[in-house]
Amino acid sequence: MGGIFMSLQESNMHHYFEQVKKKLITLLAASRFIGISYRHAKRRWKEYKKTGATCLISKKRGQASSRRISDERRSEIAGIISHNYADFKPKFANEKLAERHGIFLSSEIIRQIMIEHKIWFPCKKSCNVHQSRPRRLCRGELLLTDASDHLWFEDRGPKCHLYIIVDDATSEITTGHFEKEETTEGYFKLFGQHINEKGVPVSVYCDKRGTFKVNQGSKRGTTQFGRAMQELGVVLIFAHSPQAKGRVERAFKLLQDRLIKEMRLHNISTMEAGNKFLSKFFSDHKIQFAIEPASTFDAHKPLNNKKPLKYILCHKYQRDVTKNLEVNYENEIYQIQTDKMKRNLKNVQIDILITIDGKMRFEYEGEEVKFKKFSKMPYQPPVPVLIEDCHIKENRTRSERETVKKQKQSSRKFAEVVDFRGYFETDDTLTKSEKRAAEHRLEKRRNESREDNLEIVGENAFRGGSI
Repeated sequence: MGGIFMSLQESNMHHYFEQVKKKLITLLAASRFIGISYRHAKRRWKEYKKTGATCLISKKRGQASSRRISDERRSEIAGIISHNYADFKPKFANEKLAERHGIFLSSEIIRQIMIEHKIWFPCKKSCNVHQSRPRRLCRGELLLTDASDHLWFEDRGPKCHLYIIVDDATSEITTGHFEKEETTEGYFKLFGQHINEKGVPVSVYCDKRGTFKVNQGSKRGTTQFGRAMQELGVVLIFAHSPQAKGRVERAFKLLQDRLIKEMRLHNISTMEAGNKFLSKFFSDHKIQFAIEPASTFDAHKPLNNKKPLKYILCHKYQRDVTKNLEVNYENEIYQIQTDKMKRNLKNVQIDILITIDGKMRFEYEGEEVKFKKFSKMPYQPPVPVLIEDCHIKENRTRSERETVKKQKQSSRKFAEVVDFRGYFETDDTLTKSEKRAAEHRLEKRRNESREDNLEIVGENAFRGGSI
């Protein structure tokens, strides 16, 4: 099916020129309806009367632009991208081409080149709808936090977690660091760094992970992180879905795309080097992606607590103090050493603080309590009774060997008596009558051994000629 394809402007011009041809309107009125000058309308009308509607179609249609980049240049750019930035998105690849190769083009041209050479494949957007909520007005009014488990160093380093804090008012990533696992200590370090740099926020938006909320049991208590936020006066808000805290989720999506590639370009493969690099990356991220808040007021408040922050962002446990001013913790005994508070600390509950670096501190009603670890006496097992045999010489006569044999028999009987005596002396289960009977048998065996020894001595003396 044939036809002439026109733009909307060309179609309008054709319509009104037909009305002029039928003498329904004047050429001046047609120029006013089309939106062109009367002189230009006369030129186009003159061409229209000669060649018809084809003269209204632009001669540039279907022709390459005079500003188009040559095919050789496009292939060269595509080679640079495929060699260095094959897994980069078009916008990020365009930034690196300008930064590292001096190629200044628009992101759309780079996108077209990547699609043309099959480096980038456009994907369809998700049809799920999650309506946005308005941002908070000032900095520090609401912080979003989470940690992402990912191959941040690809195959160059270990798999680890990245902790971040995102300000809801500006989408700025204020703080972040790498840790091996997602733990309460990791969040203590994260918020300790943020509070030291900017102050205490008003509220924190997080998920329902066990670090933040107790999800099991009939009595829903408070986690260590929740207790620390209560002491700081920070309100915890729990998200029911990942989309509810979409700003931190989108921040991770961007970091998994850009941060990984930046660390690859800088040859960073350890968590220590990655933590040092994060401050520079977050400052660049703030310039490029953060926005200005609706209000210039900063809602962060200074830390007014008297004790250091490390004794708030820590693990706290309660233990009972005995009447002897002793506390049991982790199968160890600790003795209270504060003289002024000895009378008040009997049979009360005391707080044991374990900091991130493993130091221990005792507190009662917010005041530090001195203590020392009780050292028990080391266990010493009982020393067994050893009966040494007589030393046997190498060259002995028959009579000497018989004498040694009789001595061994008598010493064996004596050893049995000693073992039995040691048993009933240390065993409290024997009665007095049983102990007396055992002593009687012991004395009888002693006499028998004496008689055997006297007999042996008499035989030796007779053979030696002394009698």
